[in-house]
Amino acid sequence: MKNLLKKELSELLNKQMLLGLLVSFILIVMLGSVMTSTVSGTLDTSGEVHIIDLDNTDFTQQIIAKLEEKDYTVKTVSENKAYELILSEQNWSDAAVLPAGMTDLLYNQHQACQIDSVKALKTTSAMSIAFAENSSADYVISVMKELLSETYLTEDLSFLESPVSVVSYTTANGKNVQADSAEIISSLAMFDQLMPLVLFLLIVLTAQTIITAVAAEKTDKTLEILLASPVPRITIIGAKMLAALITAVIYAVVYGTGFLISMLTNVNRAAENIDIGEAFANLIHMQEAVRTLELQIPFLGWVGVIVHLLLTIGIALTASMILGGLVEDAKGSQTASIPILVCTMFPYVLSMVSDIRGMGSVKYLLYLIPFTHTFISTSCLRFHDMGLFFGGMIYQLIFLIAIACAALKLYQSDILFTHRFANKRTKN
Repeated sequence: MKNLLKKELSELLNKQMLLGLLVSFILIVMLGSVMTSTVSGTLDTSGEVHIIDLDNTDFTQQIIAKLEEKDYTVKTVSENKAYELILSEQNWSDAAVLPAGMTDLLYNQHQACQIDSVKALKTTSAMSIAFAENSSADYVISVMKELLSETYLTEDLSFLESPVSVVSYTTANGKNVQADSAEIISSLAMFDQLMPLVLFLLIVLTAQTIITAVAAEKTDKTLEILLASPVPRITIIGAKMLAALITAVIYAVVYGTGFLISMLTNVNRAAENIDIGEAFANLIHMQEAVRTLELQIPFLGWVGVIVHLLLTIGIALTASMILGGLVEDAKGSQTASIPILVCTMFPYVLSMVSDIRGMGSVKYLLYLIPFTHTFISTSCLRFHDMGLFFGGMIYQLIFLIAIACAALKLYQSDILFTHRFANKRTKN
């Protein structure tokens, strides 16, 4: 028993497995660090309040002072310019607009007033929806109610129940529209979250299928016979890659359809208590807002996304052929796919929770992973980052050509078998 256990452990806990485990551990720690840094950066800016003060009175100064007493960092401008210009120039994510005449309306006329809440839309990630709920306008309104209550504490004024109403505006691509940013993101979220999931499944399942198949053939000695046949080796490689792709597509379609059905089921349950007419009108309004902000993706843009997708799948297939060829036996195939899994998980998770394009110097490391450019392709199109979109496509093409040449050279040589025999001699 002891000798059998030692034998099995020595085969499973080999150098390749331990190296892959170490690399995976390092990469996962790095992923956690990047995510923590991203969330921390978002939380750091959540303590800022941005105000466009068009009223500029003692009352607005009291609002600013009260906010600072509550440990908020208040930044203000008094320029009467287009919202999208102010947010772009100040690099603000949002702002509360205090209109001219607001103080007179509240204190002299005893009437409710209206302020605008403006938000800049730069990503459609899940985290952007979560942080879209808190805005500068919320903090400003809370302080305004406190100040008004202190002033009119002994008076019976009905407008104090709701002294301020809010109108939401969203800016993107140099445009501005009266619409809530969270609702716009939600209208785009189904595809923007479904496509990365399907892509992630395609890459992971394709890699695992090919590596396992090649490793099994090496163990069964059928790969040697197949490569020694008169069939061109490039044809053999192509057939294996195509078969793995078809299998992975089936898996991805099944899983993706299940995910979509689950989402639609939850939507249908939520819609039971929603007025259909109102929901339809809101949908039409959101679609019009998307068009105004130029967030829609044109037909040629979708063609580009498909090209990104095909290049990514090609890279995953080719890399899997190389890794599968270097695996000694079927037992090693489980750890051989770890590099592809980790390189896919990084951009997938980060693109779902944040905007990779705005991650500072970290984004350049992520751009080195060819899969990243497909995960952010729709975001590049929605926010008109065409240089990154086409640059990523060119990088993927060059990367694919390079590893395709490496795979072809590997399978046209005898390294597949000499490498295995050399390792066996080393162990003996």
